[in-house]
Amino acid sequence: MAFGFVVDDRGPDKKAAGGAVAFAAGLTERPLDEAAHLAGCPSCALLDRGIACVGVVPTPLSARVEEWLVQRLPADLESVGGFLLRKAIGDFGYDGARAAELRKQGLLEAPGAFERHYGPFFRRFVVSSEQLLEELVCAGDIAPSHALAILVHLQCLEIDGQPLAILDTDGPKLGELVEKPDTRKPRTRLALPPDPTADPSLQGIQSLLAALYAGFVLDSDVYVLDSTL
Repeated sequence: MAFGFVVDDRGPDKKAAGGAVAFAAGLTERPLDEAAHLAGCPSCALLDRGIACVGVVPTPLSARVEEWLVQRLPADLESVGGFLLRKAIGDFGYDGARAAELRKQGLLEAPGAFERHYGPFFRRFVVSSEQLLEELVCAGDIAPSHALAILVHLQCLEIDGQPLAILDTDGPKLGELVEKPDTRKPRTRLALPPDPTADPSLQGIQSLLAALYAGFVLDSDVYVLDSTL
């Protein structure tokens, strides 16, 4: 089993295949003309990482994947990233149960979840790697606005050349980007350089995050599928 993903960017290859999911599924049946695809694919042109609009997150996911995700969480819950983290967990009800089921199935290598603790003991807010994995690979399609929230609370996005920090000053910038999709490409940057030392499952998660950036910039959904493409 693997988790596949594809950006529904309405590129010519995806239109010809009958949609993004059909395009991704067809890659197991026929070779892809990479040069022709790269010449016409909006996501791949934006990301400039080769074939980046479609990919696979192989399982079992390493312990390093879960540790890495928790390490990327904001230090301060009162930051813009912390606000979006709490909002995503609250709005979508991420309790980690679906990722915990993956662990029972042997699809996560670590014996237990990694956690990030915020606040004093009696008012503690705890975020687990299972909640983050549930958000990324267990919740299905990811809309552009949700992709933005993920990128911000995992600190993978810069706006106007700067990382996001203070809610009062940086929050309005997010609203501007949501309202004006044509400003997303010139104003934002994916703050996630490729890591050639990462294991295959971590590379897959990082590629998924890059695809979420393309989905946000191009105002396109990213489909996450729990099967091998």
